[in-house]
Amino acid sequence: MSEYYVLLVNETGTDDSVISALRNIETVKAAYGTFGTFDVLTKFESADETKLEQDISRRLRRIPHIRSTLTLEIIRGSGFRKTTKVETEVLEQHMTRAFVIIHCNRSGESQIIENLRQIPEIIECNVLIGSYEIICKVVAPSYNEISDILTNKIRKIPNIKSTSTLNIVENQGFEK
Repeated sequence: MSEYYVLLVNETGTDDSVISALRNIETVKAAYGTFGTFDVLTKFESADETKLEQDISRRLRRIPHIRSTLTLEIIRGSGFRKTTKVETEVLEQHMTRAFVIIHCNRSGESQIIENLRQIPEIIECNVLIGSYEIICKVVAPSYNEISDILTNKIRKIPNIKSTSTLNIVENQGFEK
């Protein structure tokens, strides 16, 4: 199974139409409207690598209003997931969510992952190939608490060079 996160920048005010078009791509397993550096975060998954590459390189790029994309491949078996699908659904209904993408020293990834595993609010984490090395999914009661987790827990981990936070816009997106 191959997995990718693709981060999108689209024309202002077109988030809903872009997310709607993403629903029609079979290999898109999730799409979230975000505020931060990118407008939409998508997750692609498929056992068929050729179909996945075609969906990303052809079908995604044909969606109107997308200005740019950043594709990040997940290194299989490199991260962790702390919650079951049902637990994640419950948390996501009652909590604020964000993805944090991390730039760090490649040699320090495994220790950083272990440190991230100790933070209760991080429910999922993956090592990436691309412009960033790690992506984490964080849940908390509010955006202020996500900010506190980022400032007081994540950014204090040694060997992290920089972070970028993509807060998820509630009620804008889907998971299959």
